[in-house]
Amino acid sequence: LREYLGAMRALWSQDEAAYDGEYVSFGPSWAWPKPVDRTVPVLIGAAGTERTFAWIAANADGWITTPGETDLSARLGLLRKTWSDAGREGQPRVVALDTKPDPARLAQWATDGVTDVLYGLPDKPETDVRTYLQRLAGKLAALDLPATGGGR
Repeated sequence: LREYLGAMRALWSQDEAAYDGEYVSFGPSWAWPKPVDRTVPVLIGAAGTERTFAWIAANADGWITTPGETDLSARLGLLRKTWSDAGREGQPRVVALDTKPDPARLAQWATDGVTDVLYGLPDKPETDVRTYLQRLAGKLAALDLPATGGGR
């Protein structure tokens, strides 16, 4: 994955890119259109372990939690420490997977550094999905949580 990211970052950031790695190799190449910022945030979805966080701090821009992640506050503390110890500036982007909006949990996540929260959609007809989204939007709006600025 590290090499593929390196190759893609070369294509995103250079007008004429070349890459020579063990698994990925290409000569002078052009890829258009380029991302507006000449990069794309890379978020890794994996269990919140020291090894995962070290890899993220060295190679990526953030973490997507797993559905069964426990003690997210402690995991996020470890991620921030690993990020800082690796010499990275700012904070990693963190996307938490959630099932139902819980005001206390969402407030704690915001304090802990979660920048985005994802909710799954039901595998149902479009009208049912729209109804679900309207209910979810109403619940989230009623929580009046502060925006973290991470969502896009």
